[in-house]
Amino acid sequence: MQYKDENGVNEPSRRRLLKVIGALALAGSCPVAHAQKTQSAPGTLSPDARNEKQPFYGEHQAGILTPQQAAMMLVAFDVLASDKADLERLFRLLTQRFAFLTQGGAAPETPNPRLPPLDSGILGGYIAPDNLTITLSVGHSLFDERFGLAPQMPKKLQKMTRFPNDSLDAALCHGDVLLQICANTQDTVIHALRDIIKHTPDLLSVRWKREGFISDHAARSKGKETPINLLGFKDGTANPDSQNDKLMQKVVWVTADQQEPAWTIGGSYQAVRLIQFRVEFWDRT
Repeated sequence: MQYKDENGVNEPSRRRLLKVIGALALAGSCPVAHAQKTQSAPGTLSPDARNEKQPFYGEHQAGILTPQQAAMMLVAFDVLASDKADLERLFRLLTQRFAFLTQGGAAPETPNPRLPPLDSGILGGYIAPDNLTITLSVGHSLFDERFGLAPQMPKKLQKMTRFPNDSLDAALCHGDVLLQICANTQDTVIHALRDIIKHTPDLLSVRWKREGFISDHAARSKGKETPINLLGFKDGTANPDSQNDKLMQKVVWVTADQQEPAWTIGGSYQAVRLIQFRVEFWDRT
């Protein structure tokens, strides 16, 4: 059974919604099914790119097996919720915002022009989906004593440790919640972040963020040719085939036979590593 929320977005039944909320709380789960796209030549923006959309509800979160979009932002948050009820309210609210933003719709009207607008206005009166995906992960710290979630912590979830030759910056490490926001254009990514912050001022505080991109040519060439990185080398030729469901079940998704907490099934693990590309030095050599 499905119904539409106040934004006209299809939602599953309450029982299914609770299951989806649980799936959100693992590092990096999202919908595998991909939206139909108008095919275009490598390196060209399709004429209806702003209307491209990925399904929000599904067995997995979007943003893991989704073909890579051109614009990306990683944002880590500290959770300000004081108890489990507030934490549940946070995840319900995030579910609602993600569902609306990824499917698109009319921007809210401001009833009083003397008051601050209800939307940032970056995208105008209509918020196009723009192939937006918002992938939510939770950090090791969310399972501390604050919410009594320690028994539900994924077995292999741990704080990021130092690798050889790392130069870790404490200001860019850890966090209770991490959002990976990706879209065809940077405007949509920024709009999504501002929308989420605007709706959760008492529940989330930004800890750190990093922006990234690939060229439009690289984004539109996925599946057609191997993209190159900023140093000019092909990047991703050895990646596992994301269309091979059996392989994805083995190397990406948490499955029932792995003895993980039941709520994590269909999710995955995410590790974020920041790598410095000294492009100017490279170009001068």
